[in-house]
Amino acid sequence: MKNTIGVIGLGYVGLPLACLCAKRGYKTFGYDTSQRAISYLSKGQSHIRDDEVERLLFEAQASENFFPTADSQKLAECTLFLICVPTPVTHAKEPDIQPLVGAIKTIAPFIKKEDLIVVESTVFPGTCEEIVAPLIKDMTGFSCDGDVSLVHCPERVNPGDAFWTSENIPRVMGGMDELSAKRAAEFYSSILGGPVIEVDKVRDYLRPKFSLDDDGELRVKHVPLGAVTLMRSIRDAEAVKAMENTIRDVNIAFVNELAKISDVLNLDVVDIIDGMSTKPFGKGPYYPGAGVGGHCIAVDPEWLKAASSKAGYMPEMIQLAREINNGMPEYTVRLAQDALNELGLPMRGAKIAVLGVAYKRNVDDPRESPFYDIRKILEEKGAILSVFDSWVASENTAPNLKEALRECVGVIFVTDHSDLLNDFAQIDLVNCGIKFIVDGRNAIEKTEVDAQINYLGIGR
Repeated sequence: MKNTIGVIGLGYVGLPLACLCAKRGYKTFGYDTSQRAISYLSKGQSHIRDDEVERLLFEAQASENFFPTADSQKLAECTLFLICVPTPVTHAKEPDIQPLVGAIKTIAPFIKKEDLIVVESTVFPGTCEEIVAPLIKDMTGFSCDGDVSLVHCPERVNPGDAFWTSENIPRVMGGMDELSAKRAAEFYSSILGGPVIEVDKVRDYLRPKFSLDDDGELRVKHVPLGAVTLMRSIRDAEAVKAMENTIRDVNIAFVNELAKISDVLNLDVVDIIDGMSTKPFGKGPYYPGAGVGGHCIAVDPEWLKAASSKAGYMPEMIQLAREINNGMPEYTVRLAQDALNELGLPMRGAKIAVLGVAYKRNVDDPRESPFYDIRKILEEKGAILSVFDSWVASENTAPNLKEALRECVGVIFVTDHSDLLNDFAQIDLVNCGIKFIVDGRNAIEKTEVDAQINYLGIGR
């Protein structure tokens, strides 16, 4: 008999996962406290603007196995719970586990012996053993090392990516005991279609690094699509997500440092990185920008740092990387200040168009976006702001791009949405009175900008 699935949290992580479960034949209840989200989903519409999520939702609706709800009582018949609530950081950059605690309290009345509980939300190592398991024991009387199965499978989503989706991206997981992990692996394998791999066998899939296919073409070897890797412990599984995104954060911080060096040495860091990228081993590439955001890179290192600090070691490199990346909005504004200085204009009273609110291109998610710090710094300096984002309308001060540019002396690009860039390229900026562009994503070719306009990239 198939499990009945309860997915708690229908955001960027939970919604596609719930839809995938339904598509694969599981009766799936998607629970969320947002009446707006449930209202959209009940009508077959996605509250998230993403082509792949909308496709999965359409397929889930066609399966007639997906039931979005804000009524927790609907979770009573579930035997497998997938926790996909956000785990942000506080204003003090401390991990906020209250959404996770709230999710456990929501499902606790419906947990039965032998149920499977999977936490996909990002947590610091030790969270499941030290917080989640005791909470379940206190609220239900069930132990997580025999009565019910508790597993951590860190979410992996890349919004806006048409290739790496919830259907094929490899996953890792660890359980409170071996049986729990294997139960969860069997379930995830059934929805992803990939093999189950013991962690000590992963390297076998990665060696040799390259091979020739039947047509003689060179192919990079990788872990199979949809593979499920079993970690040796639940703590290791918790650490995977925090560490993989911390590595990204540190590397991005380093290229942001290279961008600043390139500025003072009159180099073009983007061309340099493109040149380095031709080396077929031992590199990224990573590119600099106006700041990092989103629910992963700007958050996960703080969880890892908090766990390490609590255990008695302050990770200095992570701390430094956070400081560098958190300082990029101020650096971006400084470039605008330099451009105004060259024009002999003060920042106070200057009208500047800030284009982009979302944390990355072609998504409607503004979480932890550098836009908010850039806006705050500009407002503190007395600039008059005109804001427009073609994907996130909540902060817009103008109805369209053309109106956003009206009477502006300069532009700061925060988010390089494809449609925004295309529309921007069609506008006669000189006639609009634009004197400078600060390209916070290095998305515009300097050679395509009119010579009368001062173009400043990050490290270009």
